[in-house]
Amino acid sequence: MRCAHHPQRSSSTIMIAVCITTYNHEPYIAKAIESVIAQQCDEPLRIYIADDASTDNTELVCRSFAAKDQRIVYIRREANLGIVQNTISLYHQVIQDGCGYIAMLDGDDYWTDTHKTQLQLDFLRSHPDCGFVHTASFVDCNGIITKEVPYSIPTGDISHTYGVHGAGQTNATVLFRTSLLREEELHAIAAQHFRVLDYPLYGLFAQRTLFAFIDTPTAAWREHNSVSNPQSLAAFAAYQYHYFRCWKWLEKQHHRTFGYNIWYASGIYIYRMAYFLWRQLHNRFARRKHS
Repeated sequence: MRCAHHPQRSSSTIMIAVCITTYNHEPYIAKAIESVIAQQCDEPLRIYIADDASTDNTELVCRSFAAKDQRIVYIRREANLGIVQNTISLYHQVIQDGCGYIAMLDGDDYWTDTHKTQLQLDFLRSHPDCGFVHTASFVDCNGIITKEVPYSIPTGDISHTYGVHGAGQTNATVLFRTSLLREEELHAIAAQHFRVLDYPLYGLFAQRTLFAFIDTPTAAWREHNSVSNPQSLAAFAAYQYHYFRCWKWLEKQHHRTFGYNIWYASGIYIYRMAYFLWRQLHNRFARRKHS
């Protein structure tokens, strides 16, 4: 692992760690970084970029930004770890550095509101019983921007219902208290070899904190072929199976049921397949409308 520009932390500040994970995001990563640099917040930001051994020019783009902004901590993995282990390793560093909050951003997404972090920080300051806040989001489909229509919105006490209707939070909009992270849980998730980290990790968070949703779009996620946004029906079906694995694992961790049974699971599975097809058709018509 190689790092660039690791600024010293002041013990009098509670910094927000912006965690950008990236792999071969050369066409997108500059906009992601620029959207973070543009933030206006009364708490300092430390911008971590965890590059999972990209084989394109992602490294050159990131190092260029790091050379101009000392808030940026660029981390280049020596070998590809995968999205889960790359993120967990980044969390370990954030914990060690003592940052009080974590804001998430994938390298192919970007923030759209320059007051995103301030909006969420103000909410957490005024709601000490809440540790996790996410917002509405946009979908960027080849430059065509539309507001996301989620099929569920996790909010309040969701300790018994998390995952029943899917993962409704867009990861690019998430901000949470670093104190929610626990080393043993990160190790336990890594041992399961899940395809993504956010779904099982936030399910664990839901057992000990309230979730909050702000209906103001603050970020855009790009709709292109990726781990979390497969473009074929077969890949999407495989990804949904990954969610069911996470669901059952969460049930086992908390020795309780979230209402899972084969009939309900089948219904949710069919619903998500229908949602996937609807989304494909919706985007196709949107592209035609703007062409």
